[in-house]
Amino acid sequence: MGTSLEDLLKRWRVVFPRRRSVAWRGSWLSNGYCSDCRLCCGPQEETEPFPMKLLPHQLGPNLAQDFYLLDAETACLDNRGCRACTDHGCRLQRGRRPVACGLFPFVLNGNALLLYQRCPASLFTPLSRLESVGRKAAHWLSGFSTRDRAHIALNLPVAVLADRYIDLHIRVH
Repeated sequence: MGTSLEDLLKRWRVVFPRRRSVAWRGSWLSNGYCSDCRLCCGPQEETEPFPMKLLPHQLGPNLAQDFYLLDAETACLDNRGCRACTDHGCRLQRGRRPVACGLFPFVLNGNALLLYQRCPASLFTPLSRLESVGRKAAHWLSGFSTRDRAHIALNLPVAVLADRYIDLHIRVH
Protein backbone atom coordinates (compact mmCIF):
# COMPACT_ATOMS: atom_id res chain seq x y z
CA MET A 1 0.00 0.00 0.00
CA GLY A 2 1.31 3.42 -0.91
CA THR A 3 -0.21 5.90 1.54
CA SER A 4 0.39 5.08 5.19
CA LEU A 5 -2.51 4.84 7.61
CA GLU A 6 -1.04 7.81 9.50
CA ASP A 7 -0.97 9.95 6.34
CA LEU A 8 -4.57 9.01 5.57
CA LEU A 9 -5.63 9.89 9.10
CA LYS A 10 -4.02 13.34 8.76
CA ARG A 11 -5.79 13.88 5.44
CA TRP A 12 -9.15 12.66 6.73
CA ARG A 13 -8.99 14.90 9.81
CA VAL A 14 -8.84 17.93 7.50
CA VAL A 15 -11.58 16.70 5.17
CA PHE A 16 -13.82 15.47 8.01
CA PRO A 17 -13.53 17.81 10.99
CA ARG A 18 -16.77 16.37 12.40
CA ARG A 19 -18.01 12.81 12.64
CA ARG A 20 -20.56 11.78 10.01
CA SER A 21 -23.37 9.28 10.14
CA VAL A 22 -22.87 5.62 9.32
CA ALA A 23 -26.09 3.60 9.44
CA TRP A 24 -27.74 0.54 7.92
CA ARG A 25 -30.77 1.49 5.81
CA GLY A 26 -32.64 -1.73 5.02
CA SER A 27 -30.45 -3.11 2.25
CA TRP A 28 -27.70 -0.52 1.98
CA LEU A 29 -25.10 1.03 4.23
CA SER A 30 -25.50 4.79 4.36
CA ASN A 31 -21.97 6.12 4.81
CA GLY A 32 -21.80 9.89 5.29
CA TYR A 33 -18.11 9.90 4.42
CA CYS A 34 -18.50 8.54 0.88
CA SER A 35 -19.35 11.71 -1.01
CA ASP A 36 -16.15 13.49 0.05
CA CYS A 37 -13.84 10.48 0.24
CA ARG A 38 -14.00 8.20 -2.82
CA LEU A 39 -11.17 6.05 -1.43
CA CYS A 40 -13.00 2.87 -2.38
CA CYS A 41 -14.35 3.95 -5.77
CA GLY A 42 -11.44 6.10 -6.91
CA PRO A 43 -8.18 4.88 -8.41
CA GLN A 44 -6.78 2.12 -6.22
CA GLU A 45 -3.22 2.07 -4.86
CA GLU A 46 -3.05 -1.72 -4.68
CA THR A 47 -1.64 -3.56 -7.66
CA GLU A 48 -4.24 -6.32 -7.47
CA PRO A 49 -7.73 -5.38 -8.75
CA PHE A 50 -10.45 -5.56 -6.10
CA PRO A 51 -13.06 -8.06 -7.41
CA MET A 52 -16.79 -7.52 -6.91
CA LYS A 53 -18.88 -10.44 -8.11
CA LEU A 54 -22.24 -9.54 -9.55
CA LEU A 55 -25.38 -11.51 -8.77
CA PRO A 56 -27.04 -13.46 -11.60
CA HIS A 57 -29.88 -10.92 -11.96
CA GLN A 58 -27.31 -8.13 -12.46
CA LEU A 59 -25.66 -9.81 -15.43
CA GLY A 60 -26.50 -8.85 -18.97
CA PRO A 61 -25.27 -7.07 -22.05
CA ASN A 62 -23.34 -3.83 -21.76
CA LEU A 63 -21.75 -4.56 -18.37
CA ALA A 64 -18.51 -3.14 -19.72
CA GLN A 65 -20.23 0.26 -20.02
CA ASP A 66 -20.90 0.27 -16.28
CA PHE A 67 -17.87 -1.55 -14.86
CA TYR A 68 -14.28 -2.44 -15.45
CA LEU A 69 -14.50 -6.23 -15.63
CA LEU A 70 -12.26 -9.08 -14.57
CA ASP A 71 -14.58 -11.56 -16.25
CA ALA A 72 -18.20 -11.83 -17.41
CA GLU A 73 -19.58 -11.71 -13.85
CA THR A 74 -16.96 -9.78 -11.87
CA ALA A 75 -16.67 -6.00 -11.73
CA CYS A 76 -13.45 -4.65 -10.32
CA LEU A 77 -11.73 -1.60 -8.92
CA ASP A 78 -8.16 -0.98 -9.97
CA ASN A 79 -5.87 1.94 -10.75
CA ARG A 80 -8.65 3.41 -12.94
CA GLY A 81 -11.15 3.49 -10.07
CA CYS A 82 -14.77 2.69 -10.84
CA ARG A 83 -16.30 3.29 -14.27
CA ALA A 84 -19.64 4.29 -12.70
CA CYS A 85 -18.17 6.90 -10.33
CA THR A 86 -18.84 10.54 -11.21
CA ASP A 87 -18.17 13.84 -9.47
CA HIS A 88 -21.66 13.47 -7.98
CA GLY A 89 -21.33 9.86 -6.83
CA CYS A 90 -22.35 6.63 -8.48
CA ARG A 91 -24.43 6.95 -11.64
CA LEU A 92 -25.94 3.46 -11.27
CA GLN A 93 -29.19 2.66 -9.52
CA ARG A 94 -28.56 0.67 -6.33
CA GLY A 95 -29.93 -2.55 -7.77
CA ARG A 96 -27.29 -2.44 -10.51
CA ARG A 97 -24.35 -1.91 -8.15
CA PRO A 98 -22.34 -4.81 -6.76
CA VAL A 99 -23.39 -5.91 -3.28
CA ALA A 100 -19.86 -4.96 -2.16
CA CYS A 101 -20.68 -1.28 -2.79
CA GLY A 102 -23.66 -1.39 -0.45
CA LEU A 103 -21.61 -2.98 2.33
CA PHE A 104 -18.49 -0.84 2.27
CA PRO A 105 -16.47 -0.36 4.52
CA PHE A 106 -17.56 -3.88 5.41
CA VAL A 107 -16.31 -6.70 3.22
CA LEU A 108 -17.71 -10.23 3.08
CA ASN A 109 -14.79 -12.63 3.24
CA GLY A 110 -15.94 -16.23 3.39
CA ASN A 111 -18.67 -16.10 6.03
CA ALA A 112 -17.09 -13.21 7.97
CA LEU A 113 -17.94 -9.55 7.66
CA LEU A 114 -14.72 -7.56 8.05
CA LEU A 115 -14.07 -3.83 8.30
CA TYR A 116 -11.72 -2.06 5.88
CA GLN A 117 -9.49 -0.08 8.23
CA ARG A 118 -8.48 2.72 5.82
CA CYS A 119 -12.01 4.08 5.30
CA PRO A 120 -12.69 7.32 7.20
CA ALA A 121 -15.88 5.74 8.55
CA SER A 122 -13.72 3.02 10.13
CA LEU A 123 -11.30 5.56 11.56
CA PHE A 124 -13.81 8.04 13.02
CA THR A 125 -16.84 5.93 13.96
CA PRO A 126 -16.71 4.15 17.32
CA LEU A 127 -16.18 0.42 16.84
CA SER A 128 -19.25 -0.32 18.96
CA ARG A 129 -21.37 1.65 16.44
CA LEU A 130 -19.74 -0.09 13.49
CA GLU A 131 -20.31 -3.46 15.11
CA SER A 132 -24.01 -2.67 15.46
CA VAL A 133 -24.23 -1.59 11.80
CA GLY A 134 -22.25 -4.65 10.74
CA ARG A 135 -24.62 -6.99 12.56
CA LYS A 136 -27.55 -5.47 10.66
CA ALA A 137 -25.68 -5.93 7.39
CA ALA A 138 -24.88 -9.55 8.32
CA HIS A 139 -28.55 -10.16 9.08
CA TRP A 140 -29.46 -8.80 5.64
CA LEU A 141 -26.80 -10.98 3.99
CA SER A 142 -28.17 -14.04 5.80
CA GLY A 143 -31.27 -13.65 3.62
CA PHE A 144 -29.21 -14.43 0.52
CA SER A 145 -28.99 -18.01 -0.63
CA THR A 146 -25.86 -19.85 0.49
CA ARG A 147 -24.85 -20.05 -3.16
CA ASP A 148 -25.18 -16.28 -3.75
CA ARG A 149 -23.30 -15.46 -0.54
CA ALA A 150 -20.48 -17.80 -1.53
CA HIS A 151 -20.47 -16.26 -5.00
CA ILE A 152 -20.04 -12.64 -3.81
CA ALA A 153 -17.72 -13.40 -0.90
CA LEU A 154 -14.02 -12.74 -1.19
CA ASN A 155 -11.40 -15.22 -0.15
CA LEU A 156 -8.61 -12.88 0.82
CA PRO A 157 -5.24 -14.23 1.96
CA VAL A 158 -4.39 -13.99 5.66
CA ALA A 159 -1.60 -11.45 5.01
CA VAL A 160 -4.04 -9.08 3.27
CA LEU A 161 -6.59 -9.51 6.04
CA ALA A 162 -4.06 -8.70 8.75
CA ASP A 163 -2.76 -5.66 6.87
CA ARG A 164 -6.04 -4.01 5.78
CA TYR A 165 -9.02 -5.32 7.73
CA ILE A 166 -10.40 -5.36 11.26
CA ASP A 167 -12.20 -8.51 12.36
CA LEU A 168 -15.22 -7.50 14.44
CA HIS A 169 -16.12 -11.21 14.77
CA ILE A 170 -19.33 -10.84 12.79
CA ARG A 171 -20.32 -14.02 10.98
CA VAL A 172 -23.01 -14.45 8.35
CA HIS A 173 -25.07 -17.64 8.63
